[in-house]
Amino acid sequence: MSQTTKIKDFSGIYQQYKGLWVALTEKEDKVVSSGKDPKKVFNEAKKKGVKIPILFKVPTKIIGYAGFNTY
Repeated sequence: MSQTTKIKDFSGIYQQYKGLWVALTEKEDKVVSSGKDPKKVFNEAKKKGVKIPILFKVPTKIIGYAGFNTY
């Protein structure tokens, strides 16, 4: 079985949210919350109706990264 993964472009998020925590919708298509405290960012996203927010910290510098999924 072949599975393709669409590459996401988060360069716009980087420019606006450098160094902050952001919460995305389940589809990773919209930032619903941001800030310095990850717990507050997560809880705010939940209050906005996102069942399972995707939370990550936006780096302050862009560095190369190549990753893969093992499942």
